[in-house]
Amino acid sequence: MIQRILKRLKQINIQTIFPLLGFVAVILFFQFMTDGRVFTVRNMKAVINESFFILLATIGFSFVMAEGNLDLSMGTIMGVSCVCSAIGANISPFLAIPFAIVPGLALGWFNGFVHVNLKMGSLIATMSTQSIFTGILILVLNGGSLTAPMSILKWNSLSLKLFTMVVIMLAGLYLYNYTYYGKACRAVGACSEAARQTGIPVGKIKKLSFILLGGICGLLGFFSLIRTGTASSSTGGELMMNVWCAALLGGLPLTGGYASKYRAAILGSFTMAVLANGMTLMGLGTYDKQLIKGAVFLITIAISFDRKNMVIIK
Repeated sequence: MIQRILKRLKQINIQTIFPLLGFVAVILFFQFMTDGRVFTVRNMKAVINESFFILLATIGFSFVMAEGNLDLSMGTIMGVSCVCSAIGANISPFLAIPFAIVPGLALGWFNGFVHVNLKMGSLIATMSTQSIFTGILILVLNGGSLTAPMSILKWNSLSLKLFTMVVIMLAGLYLYNYTYYGKACRAVGACSEAARQTGIPVGKIKKLSFILLGGICGLLGFFSLIRTGTASSSTGGELMMNVWCAALLGGLPLTGGYASKYRAAILGSFTMAVLANGMTLMGLGTYDKQLIKGAVFLITIAISFDRKNMVIIK
């Protein structure tokens, strides 16, 4: 009996159970360090608000990661979309949403075009486009900020965020696990050449993933606008690091492929949200938070990185 238990323990893959253990550990740690303030009603609302941006962006990013690709530009896409949303809101509040999502889709398509058609690795491609998008932000805003009508702030409700979260989560689950597109993403990540030979339009699938992520970042630009009422060059500045940490904390492999699980995006997002919220409850400053996030990012990669496959950026 003991030998059987020991044999099963040896078969346990730490990379598989690490995300769940990490989630539980983060909750217990901050519950203890904040004298039980994590599960108060007020703080749970704060966790939902914290997880909203991380969760939606990580869901979109999971499709890109499943292909073995990365994206450095999601924060700047959110910033550009927020500015466009503010411009639309000043024309009519009802134009705020399309003026946010359409530019996000367009910038996502541009990322896919640079990666696929110009045959640049996703890391280099999105590093370049990030610089371009940042330049657009600075030129449009001229170093300042753009204000939307204050009436738009009334849309910033917890119920709207919860509804959006549920819709995106369910839509993402369906796309990722039950559609040709979701399965094709993982097939491309496993081996793009083999996927191409089986008839999968690899280029189109990759472009679609960048467009999907861009559209979600555009939507987040709108939600950022209705939360603060302004758009600036710093909008979306923390999104990329938070999403990358969430994806890795949840167990999404950098190599992509069939090891990529949708649940990892959900679990990692809430882990990251509790981590960010807990640091706020403890009164940590911006630089302290940045230091801890960097350490978490490094430790997570060290634990989850598949060293058998060193070719991680496709």
